[in-house]
Formats: sequence, C-alpha cells, structure tokens
Amino acid sequence: MIKFFRKIRYNLLEKGKTSKYFKYAIGEIFLVVIGILIALQINNWNQKRLQKLTLSNYYERMHEELESSRNELDNLIFGIDSLVILNTKTLEILNSNNKDSLPTLQKTLGALGTAWGNNFNYPIVQEFMNEGYLTKVNNSKIKDELQAFSFQLNWFKTLDKGIGDQYSLTIEPFINKHLNYSQIALDRYKNTLVSGGPETDFEWLFNNLEAWNIITLKLELLVTQKEGLKEFKSMRERLTNLLSSELNLKL
Repeated sequence: MIKFFRKIRYNLLEKGKTSKYFKYAIGEIFLVVIGILIALQINNWNQKRLQKLTLSNYYERMHEELESSRNELDNLIFGIDSLVILNTKTLEILNSNNKDSLPTLQKTLGALGTAWGNNFNYPIVQEFMNEGYLTKVNNSKIKDELQAFSFQLNWFKTLDKGIGDQYSLTIEPFINKHLNYSQIALDRYKNTLVSGGPETDFEWLFNNLEAWNIITLKLELLVTQKEGLKEFKSMRERLTNLLSSELNLKL
C-alpha cells in the first residue's frame, strides 16, 4: 500500500504536476491522521470495555465475599453483646455490695477475661483498593461505600490492637494476681480447665477500686467494639445492595 502511494507521488512529480502532487500529499496525510484517530478510538473503546469487564468481575467477587461473611459478622456481634451484658452485670453486683450475689458474680467475671478480636478478612475488597481500581468506579455511591468500608477495616485493626493491649497489660495481670481463672471462666472454656487451686476472695472485689476501673474500662471498649460492628454491618448491607443493583444493570 505504501509503495502504491509512493508510485503515484513519483508519477505526479515526473509529469511536473506539482500542485496536484501537494494536494495529493495533503490528502494522503489527512487519510493517515484519520487512520490514526480511528485506531486510537478503537483502542480507547477496547480499553474501556476491558475496564468494565474487570470492574464487573471484581463486583461479583466482592459481592460473594460480603455475602459469605454475613454469619460470621452476626455471630461476633452477638458474642460481643453477651460480653457487654455480663460485664455490666458484674459492675452492678459490685456496686450493690450484696454478698448474696457472689455466686452470680463468680459466673459473670469470666467475661472480664474474655476478649474477641474482629479479625476480618476481605482479601478481594482489599485487593481492589490496593490495585487502585477505586478511581475507575463511576458509581459515586459504590465509591463512597468502598472508601468507608476500607476505612472501617483499618479502624478495626487499631481497635484489635487496643483490645490486645488492654488484655495483656491490665486484665491478665489482674486476674493472675487476684482471681482463680478456673473458677470464673465462662462455661464454654471451663470444661477445658482443671478445677482447683486457691479460692478467690470475691468479697474483696466489692471495695477494690482497681477491679472497678478495669471492668469499667473493659466495658467501655466492648461498647465501642459493639457499636463499630453494628455500623460495619450496615456498611456491608449497603455495599452488598449497591453491588447487586450494579450487577443487575449489566446483566
């Protein structure tokens, strides 16, 4: 094709038709430019098509990932709520100074020595964010929810560190020094322990400021965790619904 055009130009010059040569050359340049623009347009269209396919694939995988975590999240919220109830009951008993409540206190104190981290694992969502695909999302609601979801995941990592530090630095040392854990452990853990050892002086706890503050601070962190989990559940529901709608539009 290039030889064909070159031959035409050569013939025009050879016959002295300079004006026609320049017109032809301009026309040839115009055709080349048009060809380049068409090629760029096709490439741009193909890139957008591949991008839409990639986003759609991620949406499907993220939707499946979010759905599969539903029970895990609900179970954790239920568990944290039970710890809130038990630690609240412990403080109420200590505040009442009622010795008749000592058997109940022995049962509720196990919640002080129980800590559950969030340990969420959303590798597909995190991969999507880390690879920078968020900038390619056109749906502003999905973009906002993904940003909030990712922020909450990072917040949980900070919270988990706080939970771990609180347990290892204050709660566990207090239990080791003042409480027989095999006596106060929650039923789900007590069956794996050996009963016996020195008895705990539960009456001593009634007027112990350190015990009161440790349990209060434990309760404060549990409530923070519970509220964070409830908000996270709402985020998960909103994001799941948005992804469902987006996928339905594409089907």
